Amino acid sequence: MKRKLLGVLLALALVTGLAPTVQAKTVPAGQTVGTVLFYVTDKAGERVLVSQVPVSEMVSDLKAGKVDNTLHNYSILDRYVTTVHQEAKGFTIPEFVTYAKEKSAQAALRAMELTFAGQDAIRLWEIDQTGFDDLDTYTCDELYGVARYNYPLLYKYWDYRTQEYADPDGKLTRDQAVSEILKSAEPEVPLLSVLAFSQRYMITDGKYGTGDYNMESLWYTSGLMDSERTPRFMKPMTKEDLTGKASTAADSRYWVATLLLNMKDAPEVTALGAVGVPSAVMTEDGANYYVRFSCPTQGAAIYYNHNLISPSYTPTSRYTGDAVVIPKTNFPGGTVTMTCRAVKDGWTDAGVQTLTLTSSGAEKGWISPYKDVTAGVWSYEAVGYVTQNKIMGGTAKTDFSPNAPMTRAALALALYHMAGSPKVSSGTGFADVPSGASYASAVAWASQNGVVNGTASGGFSPEAGITREQLAAMFYRYAKNVAKTDLTVSRDLSVYTDYADAGSWAKEGLSWAVGAGLVNGTSATELSPKGPATRAQTAAMLQRLGLFVG
Repeated sequence: MKRKLLGVLLALALVTGLAPTVQAKTVPAGQTVGTVLFYVTDKAGERVLVSQVPVSEMVSDLKAGKVDNTLHNYSILDRYVTTVHQEAKGFTIPEFVTYAKEKSAQAALRAMELTFAGQDAIRLWEIDQTGFDDLDTYTCDELYGVARYNYPLLYKYWDYRTQEYADPDGKLTRDQAVSEILKSAEPEVPLLSVLAFSQRYMITDGKYGTGDYNMESLWYTSGLMDSERTPRFMKPMTKEDLTGKASTAADSRYWVATLLLNMKDAPEVTALGAVGVPSAVMTEDGANYYVRFSCPTQGAAIYYNHNLISPSYTPTSRYTGDAVVIPKTNFPGGTVTMTCRAVKDGWTDAGVQTLTLTSSGAEKGWISPYKDVTAGVWSYEAVGYVTQNKIMGGTAKTDFSPNAPMTRAALALALYHMAGSPKVSSGTGFADVPSGASYASAVAWASQNGVVNGTASGGFSPEAGITREQLAAMFYRYAKNVAKTDLTVSRDLSVYTDYADAGSWAKEGLSWAVGAGLVNGTSATELSPKGPATRAQTAAMLQRLGLFVG
């Protein structure tokens, strides 16, 4: 029976002088892992990116039952004088390999045979490591070919004062106490957790005899498990770890940002190319620095380190095109150090880059002329992007109408402007698009270039609101017929419960737009293909399209 925890939570101050001098695990000052990058080593020894898996998506899939929902308990000894209790839900490494492969934007990679078995190896990279190391490299046999356990009685029979196994009642010898711990063994497996919680304990005299050493499932029952320090790699104890008093806490890795699969028989995969090295430009005003990243490879995703306290950490935050605002107080010397990397599914890349940035001049930030788009709103920079690049204008001199529906005519006009407003030689071909309309040339251009089709009525329906699937389809055709950009990215949209609602004509464009990062789900499980797109939402998607096509 599980009992309410009555013991004292261990504060590090309480063990000062009791434990050997150790370096505490780095706290990332609020940084968590937003996206996990999953690579595979090909026959040429190159690391090819298989997929970019958002942690939020893993959490949603877990809660939706698409990931094994089993609760796992872990008991471990720390380098301090304490025991540690951990609880977690998530993937075994073989399960993650399959899951992450299915998340690839490349259909060829989704169809590839990837395994984690026998002598296949996995390498784990935390956000606070400078690179792969041997401690983080495991074969499948090392992880799953060895019997591993959770030991609930470890908490009862570990004496933090002597750092030895002992019976608090004095009835058992040391060896008998160890025997009792071993009898409590529950088989457990190494896990890459999505939801987790852990805590160190010091078992006090007042705790002995209460039976509350049985802490299994306590954090789950208390509703404390979250994704704050995940993905987290959990490695259970072996019998030898237990009898040898091994400190296995170091094997519980927080913030796993990158996994590299190195199969004994490397898969037949040819990288589609090598992503160019990203760069950044920094400007400033009186209070802040403004960093904008770029990459010469079309369609590459850029990640940057958003932890300004520890700028050498692995980059895990995806760059959206907005300036990254950095308070000058974080870098009073005038030089900003950040890490970043540019990646693309199916491609190799240059790895983590460390940029040392100095200001190139004053920040000439866009000042909104619209009273309904003010500084601080989520769409401010996106509206600034489409305004400054003359892609979209306001609905009035001082109004952008960010929450108004985006019309089909307005989107055709925006894409026409993005293409440079080329000359059009003939009419629109649609009876409901007058030749004198402000958008007539745009609709004619879009029709001639296969960017738009008519509606069921036989016309263009210029004033009709654009749906998300129509927008995605027009983006796809623009990329294919006008920008001549990368069309290999795609996404398996079956993860969305409403994918079947999308029209058959729209699914290819939706798959591409989601894979390219231009269109996101309205939630982790819903795509809302028939849903309307507002002007602000469209501005943000146009900004991403501009970043994608370069």
